[in-house]
Amino acid sequence: MKRFNLGRGFQIFVLLIFLAALAYAGVCESISKDKAEEIARYIADVIVAGRGIVAEHQDLINDPNKADKGFTPEYVEQLIRKRFKEMTGKDISELDPEAREVVEQVIAAAKMSVRMNQKRINQPGKGFKGYIPAVFGRETGQILKARCNIQIKQTTFKYRNAYNQPDPFEQKILKKFEDPNWPKGKGYGEFVNGKYRYLRPIYIKKACLKCHGEPKGARDIAGKIKEGYKEGDLRGAISVSFPVK
Repeated sequence: MKRFNLGRGFQIFVLLIFLAALAYAGVCESISKDKAEEIARYIADVIVAGRGIVAEHQDLINDPNKADKGFTPEYVEQLIRKRFKEMTGKDISELDPEAREVVEQVIAAAKMSVRMNQKRINQPGKGFKGYIPAVFGRETGQILKARCNIQIKQTTFKYRNAYNQPDPFEQKILKKFEDPNWPKGKGYGEFVNGKYRYLRPIYIKKACLKCHGEPKGARDIAGKIKEGYKEGDLRGAISVSFPVK
């Protein structure tokens, strides 16, 4: 029988997630029902902030002529904290203890994603590194799920990865977001089968156009087909789900 080789990089990634689960088992496993909406919004804020930071640093990350990029976990954390305050009007230290604990866990997961990718980010002589907003979001979500039983998904009708395909609940909310009368940027949440499910719309920014803009049908730097979006278009949503108590 032919043995399937997952590759050393993937094996290390799985090991790190397993260790994270051991170290943080039980942490923020169940969130208070009355805090669910607020905490879900904060989780989505951190993911949106981190995705934007990765997008804005793509030229640096993919620079083949520079080795140490300075795009470290600590640098990304600093920017996420700053952007979180700009988005919410609150410093993370000012949040109530339950919300602050969860937000800190999301930031810790984001830092681990950046840390795991330092070798390829800093690899000289290579252009496209493959560390893009979608990868950042997916890895952060996988780490967070292992630590906290919080699920994060980047979903859209125009998905590039089957993992991001919207389920029926997400399809329903994405259609709400497509309605011209829906307030731009407003999220939506519901309690569903013992969990709180929340979607926050995400929109195409200038930094996104390199991969998702015009000309529609052309190949982007990753070899994927461009969708032809314009700045401000709805791209999809950050989907957050967690058990409540």
